[in-house]
Amino acid sequence: MNFIIPTVMKKISFLIILLVFGFTTHKYYVSTSLYNFNNESNSLQITLKVFKDDFATLFIKNEGIDLDNITDLNSLEIKSKISKYLLSNVSVYLDNNKKEIKYLGCDQNIDLIIFYLEIDNFSTFKQIKLKNTVLFELFENQLNIIHVKKEKEKRSFILRKDSPVTLFEF
Repeated sequence: MNFIIPTVMKKISFLIILLVFGFTTHKYYVSTSLYNFNNESNSLQITLKVFKDDFATLFIKNEGIDLDNITDLNSLEIKSKISKYLLSNVSVYLDNNKKEIKYLGCDQNIDLIIFYLEIDNFSTFKQIKLKNTVLFELFENQLNIIHVKKEKEKRSFILRKDSPVTLFEF
């Protein structure tokens, strides 16, 4: 079941996210993603933000690598491992056709890692289906907040472990 956030709830959710992302230690497990369509380049730019400590915990569990000891998350070896994880947990279907996502790299600050992904060279479409299961295997109560922006239209969804996919029609 898809959960579309009404306008008032968007504002409340935004405030909650700001508060949640403002603390180093947290008890909420949330990621946010923006799927932004660029009409000029026929591309879908994806920005995914996760708590650094959550992703580090996942990386230790899956890869045996402590990200706190890594100075460059965009080094060839680490970038390859991050790409493999993200591309197995994020999927985009345009009119029921799965699209190839490219992992571009990431930035980090004190609390967050910001991942950049992209899909390019696609034609017009009427329907988009998004799957995002990032961190679901680690945290039972993980929420992945999805924002889809195309032209002047913006929609938001919350994905949970029991409902990791959403569908949007234009």
